[in-house]
Amino acid sequence: MKIGPKTSRLELAALITEALAKQGIQTCLVGGGVVSIYTDNEYESKDLDFISPAEHKKIIAVMENLGFEREGKNFYHKFIELSVEFPAGPIGIGDRVPVKPAGKIKVGKTEVILLSPTQSVMDRLAWFYFNNDRQCLDQAVMVAHRHPIKLSEVKKWSLEEGQEDKFEIFLNILKLKKNK
Repeated sequence: MKIGPKTSRLELAALITEALAKQGIQTCLVGGGVVSIYTDNEYESKDLDFISPAEHKKIIAVMENLGFEREGKNFYHKFIELSVEFPAGPIGIGDRVPVKPAGKIKVGKTEVILLSPTQSVMDRLAWFYFNNDRQCLDQAVMVAHRHPIKLSEVKKWSLEEGQEDKFEIFLNILKLKKNK
């Protein structure tokens, strides 16, 4: 499969994952792109963020071979509106660093490693907890509404982060959404 105007977000993630894996480069999809995948674009991220321990020079070479051009920290492709970024790792959620990604989605023969729904909710809540980002609170609710999550794990983590009050806000909004 090649990158074209009809390539979906998940297909693009798989194409990038596969191309990097062929060069021995491991990746994990994080951030808003994961939310878009888990919510079938109810929330539509404008980028894909991959964390990789690989040297950035190797990643750049693979991305250029896929037809991407680099502008600053982002990669762009002429057929895709999404940008692709490789923020520095390791993967962290709040004070939990490193975090081992627990999500996998198979696309053809390629396995895309990403945050699990529970981890995605925690990742989005971290932005709400520490930056008062209400959009990320909404994203956390969207994922939790559509996928089974380990609510006890989210609560435990929230308490560890000292965010019991904001966790209750999340819980109340989630209950309202589920009761609609």
